[in-house]
Amino acid sequence: MIPYCSHRHSRPLKEAAALLVQDLTVFYSGQEKPALNHFSVTVSPGTVMALVGPNGAGKSTLFKAISGLLPVHSGEVSVFGHSLGACHQRVVYLPQRSEIDWLFPMTVMDLVLTGRYIYLGWFKNLGPKDKGIVAKALQQLGIADLAHRHINQLSGGQQQRVLIARALAQNADLFLMDEPLNAIDAATRETVKNVLSNIKGEGKTVIVATHYYDQEEGIYDGAVYLQDGEMIR
Repeated sequence: MIPYCSHRHSRPLKEAAALLVQDLTVFYSGQEKPALNHFSVTVSPGTVMALVGPNGAGKSTLFKAISGLLPVHSGEVSVFGHSLGACHQRVVYLPQRSEIDWLFPMTVMDLVLTGRYIYLGWFKNLGPKDKGIVAKALQQLGIADLAHRHINQLSGGQQQRVLIARALAQNADLFLMDEPLNAIDAATRETVKNVLSNIKGEGKTVIVATHYYDQEEGIYDGAVYLQDGEMIR
């Protein structure tokens, strides 16, 4: 099969960390001050870790660097023992809702199906297996009834559920979730918590960027704190 993207699809190395970041420095184009400055962290498989810090701390920058969306100035990042890109399909980045164009003309089903694109060859269409995985993800998030609704008709809580369903559809092993519990209704918050628990129960790894670690007690196995692009020790 010809992969949809140029990234290789490698298996995790046995006993490797889910994520290993060593002395990572990242700059945004045109800026002199690094958005991340000599940041290091190790995350074990099967854990749910909080990445805590205010806006501008570097949380989203870290996620984008791990996902290959931002270039690394210096330092190293490995995912399941492989360098960036080698386990591309095993990492899924869930951006903040504000980064999505919710006016784009597509349905909920169409958006969640994009989580399967990374497994396609250039000349291969989505099949029954892909659609079954998507249907299961929609069911898990309690939005199966919204499958054919246009995404511009969704509430904030529904939008968040759709993004998480898309992440689940990719069937990744490392989930990078950027503030998934921010500004959502109580029912969606409870659903998201249950999904995080289920992901961990499957032996997968989740890193959640959040401002509100103290209000989300019991969800995480541990926390890393960021301030101005640097880890607070």
